[in-house]
Amino acid sequence: MTKEPPAPLGDETVRAEMKPVMIGRPRRKLPRGLVTAYFAGGLVLLLAGTVAVFYLAVDIYSQAAKTNVAAGRDPQPSRRAESPAPVEPSGPLLERIGPQRLANGEKYLIKGERGARFEVTVRARKLRRTGCDAYAMKPKNGAYLPTELRVKVLAGEPDVTDYAFRFQQRDGTRLNSAYGSGCEKDYGAFVRRLVAGRTYQTTIVFDVPNTKGDIVFVYPTIDVIATWHLD
Repeated sequence: MTKEPPAPLGDETVRAEMKPVMIGRPRRKLPRGLVTAYFAGGLVLLLAGTVAVFYLAVDIYSQAAKTNVAAGRDPQPSRRAESPAPVEPSGPLLERIGPQRLANGEKYLIKGERGARFEVTVRARKLRRTGCDAYAMKPKNGAYLPTELRVKVLAGEPDVTDYAFRFQQRDGTRLNSAYGSGCEKDYGAFVRRLVAGRTYQTTIVFDVPNTKGDIVFVYPTIDVIATWHLD
C-alpha cells in the first residue's frame, strides 16, 4: 500500500510590501508666519547696519571738522571774500592814477609805512654853469641844479634818503644827484630812520643840461609818488 505524501503545509510566508526608502531628514513645509518673521528680521538687520554706517560717517566728519577748526582752518570756507584793507597806492594802481604833481617849492604830506607821516618840500634853486671853488667837479651834462630838500617828520620813523630824489627829463630819463658845486653851505645827506618831531634839511646838486623837467620822489622803493615841476 502506497503512502501518500504528506500534504504541504500552508504557506505562512508574508510578502513584504516594498516601500520607498527616504535618505536624510524629511522636508517639512515651514509655516507662512515663520517665513515672514525671518524676512522681517533680515530687513531689520540690514537697516541697523545702514544706520550704523551713517552714524560712523557723521562721527568721522565731526572729528575732522573739529581738527580743522583747531588748526585754524574752516572746513566750509565762506564763498564771500573778505574786503581787503585799504593800502597806499603802489604798483599798477599808482601807474594808473599817477604821482602827485606839485609846483616847485610846494609842500606834500605823505603817509608812509608803519604809521609814518611826514612832509616833504622840494625847491630847486637857480641853475649854475660853473662851480664856486677849485674842488667843484665840472658838470658832464652842462650845468649844476642845486635843490633844497626839507623833510618834517610828524609821526613814526620814515626811511628817507636824499638818493630817493632824482631829476627826470621830459623824455623820462632820470639823473641822480652829483657832487656839489662848492656853492652850497648846507650840502649834505639825510640819515635813514628819521625821528618824529624833527625837521631835516639839506641841499643836493643835480648834473643837468637844463631845467626842463621835474624833481621826482621815489618812495618807498621803486614808485614815484610825487613830482615837482620846474619848467
